[in-house]
Amino acid sequence: MSRWTITDPQSVRDVVEVIDKFGLRVVFVVDNDRHLRASVPDGDVRRALLAGHGLDSPAEAISNANYIALPDGGDWARAIAEGDTRGLRDYPVVDADGRLVCVEVHRSDMAAVVRNNTVVIMAGGEGTRLRPLTTVTPKPLLHVAGEPILQHIIKKLRDEGFSDVILAINYLGEQIESYFEDGSRFGVKIRYLRENRALGTAGALSLMNLPFASPIVVMNGDLVLAANVGKMVDYHVAKQAEITVGAKLVETAVPFGVLSTRGSVVTGIEEKPTHRDLVNAGVYVLSSKIVSSVSAEKATDMPDLILENIGQENVLAYPMHETWADLGRPDDFSRADEIFKRG
Repeated sequence: MSRWTITDPQSVRDVVEVIDKFGLRVVFVVDNDRHLRASVPDGDVRRALLAGHGLDSPAEAISNANYIALPDGGDWARAIAEGDTRGLRDYPVVDADGRLVCVEVHRSDMAAVVRNNTVVIMAGGEGTRLRPLTTVTPKPLLHVAGEPILQHIIKKLRDEGFSDVILAINYLGEQIESYFEDGSRFGVKIRYLRENRALGTAGALSLMNLPFASPIVVMNGDLVLAANVGKMVDYHVAKQAEITVGAKLVETAVPFGVLSTRGSVVTGIEEKPTHRDLVNAGVYVLSSKIVSSVSAEKATDMPDLILENIGQENVLAYPMHETWADLGRPDDFSRADEIFKRG
């Protein structure tokens, strides 16, 4: 039961650590006597990050007192019917004194989810920042925790219910194709987009056979990503987006007092501020319409594709509070090994 609860959280970070550790959809805030005080759905955390809150913001910024609790030993039908309209799955069960007894999972996730979305993994880059490691080995085949980076990505996608994977390859691509073959060894179907020249992080999409009935996932082939890609797809569909961009919260602490000025006049000083930014995490969900707009005549990177479509109010960010790492430098591999050792 303790995996579902947290007592007296002080910050958003306290709650996020519990959600990420146990892979939860919701955490319940209780006092020392287990009286239920609030619920914190994972979606509320993401909305708070979009609104500008940081991991060190007060926990009250994401606590929700408008939860649905089920009475221990009582009739649950009406409460669960209301919860269904709100998309709830996990319900706190409380006794007559409001103490949390257990959590009722109304719709179990034990059954495997099958996702018919195609996932395109960009694995054609030269990895120049990693030389000499990438002189004879393509970056996606460099090992992290005993396996190629790309193998970790494919296995995680498989475990989330994705089975249709396309690898966009160019530099030393024959090694990637030789290693993964048709994907059956990893429980997925793998096809290949072979770039005769570098087309950029989005340009390879022009080589795909359209149309696709479902949104397409596109991601870089050098990521350590704990976030559930399937939930990102669900978000994209629910919001009727054309492009959804995975956005990782990065907090940068300035170790000095920062001056505000008007000309040469000092108008204020902020001591050691923290800047919060949502950065591109290298994972995207695209509509078939967007994919069909990519031209084979020129190299196109994903930022270019995003900029071309900004202004239509259907390019959305999906905030990720989960562990994320971009393996672009040699030092990043040591960090990635530590991430996998921590589970």
